[in-house]
Amino acid sequence: MTFDQSYSAKTAYLDDSVAEGYEKARFSGPLGRYRWRREQAAVRSMVERLPRGVKVLDCPCGTGRWWEVLDRRATAIIGADASPSMLRFAADRAQHSRAEVRLVEADAENLPFEDESVDYTFSHALTKHLPIPVQASVLREFARVSHSGVISSFSIFSRASYEFWRRRRPPESYPLLSEQLEWLADAAGLEWEAATKCTTPLGVEHTVLFRKR
Repeated sequence: MTFDQSYSAKTAYLDDSVAEGYEKARFSGPLGRYRWRREQAAVRSMVERLPRGVKVLDCPCGTGRWWEVLDRRATAIIGADASPSMLRFAADRAQHSRAEVRLVEADAENLPFEDESVDYTFSHALTKHLPIPVQASVLREFARVSHSGVISSFSIFSRASYEFWRRRRPPESYPLLSEQLEWLADAAGLEWEAATKCTTPLGVEHTVLFRKR
């Protein structure tokens, strides 16, 4: 069942100006470059656990900024995104990928792919923007279309960081306790295999590798 709730991530990336400045806005300056290195190291460590020659769904693919990492293991990538603007920028990058890239306009909550039609689904920086019931729906969809597993980032806090977050309550922030994520994974037919922090030491975002049961 799809959880019908409006949230800004549904529409925040539809404008061409957002797509055009997406990477510069996040990774310029000393802090941005530091965040970029942390993300790169974390994602690479999970992708390197995958076998070579796999087919990967990247959802949402955005501008395709992760394909240089994914094509170290993937020979075929499906880049799916709900934003036509993001897909237009991704099309240019697809020409330089070592993997064969196919682009599809799609919503992560209702993926237009058959069951187990890819080996792995990869998703970065999506779920932290989604209400927890939507995170559950999206993770089930990722598991449904994947034969072997899922790599996805999640905001995961400890008891201490939860107290800090509870006092601040930033808008549209949806972190989970690790136990909650394990419940979501179990409901999706996944097992949590490995995780590593993919943001600054004060951040709570982690890259998580799940295997299909």
